[in-house]
Amino acid sequence: MVWNEGAPGSGSAELHYNTMTLEELKALDVKSIAAKKCCLFMWTSGPQVDVAVELGTSWGFKFKTVAFVWEKQRPMCGHYTMSTCEYVLVFTRGSIPKPRDSRNQRQFLSQKRTDRHSEKPHEIRERIDKIFSSEHHEKIELFARHITPGWDVWGNDPALVV
Repeated sequence: MVWNEGAPGSGSAELHYNTMTLEELKALDVKSIAAKKCCLFMWTSGPQVDVAVELGTSWGFKFKTVAFVWEKQRPMCGHYTMSTCEYVLVFTRGSIPKPRDSRNQRQFLSQKRTDRHSEKPHEIRERIDKIFSSEHHEKIELFARHITPGWDVWGNDPALVV
């Protein structure tokens, strides 16, 4: 998911694809496509963690923890430290869906990012699949950048055109 953070800059998402305001994202009817017992995995950056929690909560989910940390191996100057990580937060709606297949997936992934803006590593989707297999659980990726087997995808990325 991407929201407008302010004026466009060299790394600004607005230069690469359409974005939405936080209020527009909150207005998405995620509740209608989410099961009563499900997990929401949401990508965010360090400075936007509070906004991500606010958004997940507005969709009817309860924030639980940081599920994954992706160290992109491409440092960028941050306001306080070198910004090299993105985070996947996990939220729940109702109880954790059952069955859970694997509980021992590593939280940390160090993998070089690609040159494509906002492209996330497939390894994280694979880890989610190991926790909640497609055999037992339906999945959808909002604002997807790829078609992933076993997942429904939603978004307007040209890569989604079959």
